[in-house]
Order: sequence, then structure tokens, then C-alpha cells
Amino acid sequence: MFFDKIDNYKEYADEYPSFEKIYEFIEADKKDPKPDGSYEIDGRNLFVNVTSYRSDKNKPLLFEAHKKYADLHYIVSGIEKIGWSPLGDVENGLVKEEYSSGGDAAFYEGKSKFDFILTKGSFLYVAPDDAHAPCLCAEKEMNVRKMIFKIKL
Repeated sequence: MFFDKIDNYKEYADEYPSFEKIYEFIEADKKDPKPDGSYEIDGRNLFVNVTSYRSDKNKPLLFEAHKKYADLHYIVSGIEKIGWSPLGDVENGLVKEEYSSGGDAAFYEGKSKFDFILTKGSFLYVAPDDAHAPCLCAEKEMNVRKMIFKIKL
């Protein structure tokens, strides 16, 4: 897991080659914004889910984790809080898993060890051992537009 501004993507490009394509997609979106939806960038090896929502201060804390993909959560506009915990700390709180049906998510109840506040231009990269609770209200309820890049491992 790491947290940074997308303008620093070159610092990660050697170890994570997909960051170059992610940055190109973000820059293209600035000129021609995509509607909410899912877009393949490199087939199912790299795709993005573009979503807009209204943050809700009453949203329950529910962690998710993945096995096939790492996530890169990027904020286009608004502010989002993402709770984080090592997967091993929340595994006993399993609520639902989709792995057995071909999905790539499991959901857990638990306590956040650290909260990341993402603002315009920032991102959080989470690997399979990073349980994360996205789309939480940071300061006050507001409209958020974000991109969740799915990077096949």
C-alpha cells in the first residue's frame, strides 16, 4: 500500500509499468471526461471503473480485499476517506466473499488501523493483503468523482 499524488507516477513506473498507462488515461480524461462506467485499458490486465457518488457520513465501515487485482483509487474531484487495515486483522470479520463464484472481492467488518484522506489528484494503491474501506465521508458530505484502476497481478 502506498499513497501519493498522481503527478509523482514516474517514481513508481519502473516497478509498476501500468502506472504509465494509468497516467495517460487520467490525462486524457481531463481533456475529454468519460461518463461513469468501466473501461478497458489493457484488456482485463488493466481496466478502470469511473464512478461518481455523494459521500455519506452514515456509511458503515466495511472493508474489502482482492486476490486477482491490486486497486489504485484516484480522486478526480471531491474528498474521500479510505480506511485501511492489514487483511490479517479483519479476516475473522468476514461478511461475504465472491472468490468462490469467480469474483475478486471479499468483505469484512473490522476496525481501521489508519485512515487516508484522498483529495483531487491523489491516489491510494492497495495490494491483496491491504483490506480497505473506500467511499467514506472525510470532512462533510460532498460529491466525489473517482477512478478505481484494477491492475492484474
